[in-house]
Amino acid sequence: MVVERPIRDGRVSSIELLDHYFQALMKALSVRRFSRPKAIVAVPASATLVESRSIITALKNAGFSEVVTLDTVLASAIGIGFDVNEPNGSMVVNLGAATALSGIIAFGGVVAESHAFCGGNAMDQAIMDLLKYRSHVSVDESVAEEIKLALARVSDEPARYMSSLIGRDLTSGSPIKVEIDEGDVRDVIADPVKRVIEVMLDNLSHCPAELAQDLVFGGVHLCGGHSQLPGLAEAIANSVNIPVTVVDEPRYCTANGLARYITETHRWS
Repeated sequence: MVVERPIRDGRVSSIELLDHYFQALMKALSVRRFSRPKAIVAVPASATLVESRSIITALKNAGFSEVVTLDTVLASAIGIGFDVNEPNGSMVVNLGAATALSGIIAFGGVVAESHAFCGGNAMDQAIMDLLKYRSHVSVDESVAEEIKLALARVSDEPARYMSSLIGRDLTSGSPIKVEIDEGDVRDVIADPVKRVIEVMLDNLSHCPAELAQDLVFGGVHLCGGHSQLPGLAEAIANSVNIPVTVVDEPRYCTANGLARYITETHRWS
């Protein structure tokens, strides 16, 4: 048995699997094809035209009569509660599992946007690689995720916590218990964190001069599950010299924004 993902690292890996995924989702939600429901989906600016079309096609094949797409950063801004039609600029950074998206919102659209394929998955992979090459132990993504949630912190404080886990010894193939401390995890996630900061700095470099003052006073708003990493907001603030805030319910900002957009289309159109 092989587990495959229709979307991997923020990109469509298999159109055929994506079709099956949406059809299974429709069945799980008890949505019948003949009802011809409508769908709205957040698509990042990093998506190619082919990827965007494949998502739309897969949704229509699953039984949706109409598919509306919305930029992910714009959806996140609406979910946070911003009135995106205002002329004042706002900076929203969506740190998801596979991508880091940074966008400046004003006048109902995205004025400037930057992205990189780094996120929570990159941190999980870094932890898996650490255990593989240092301890010759193999663990799956779920174990790496647990370690990240327990030990990943962005700070200069001495390591205080340690966690033990069960993995597979690559030499003998038998289960083995290993330990990993907070300092090890902090070291291996440093590169993904650095890439997130670089994305934001690149986005700020493309900010129009007339919106720069708005960002200084309004600050940066972080959302996405990756944004909850302890100490990340402080590390970013020290690098970009702008106040950084993690919004309420950061995991659900994009989904909430899509829901608000589709129910209040007359306001956002």
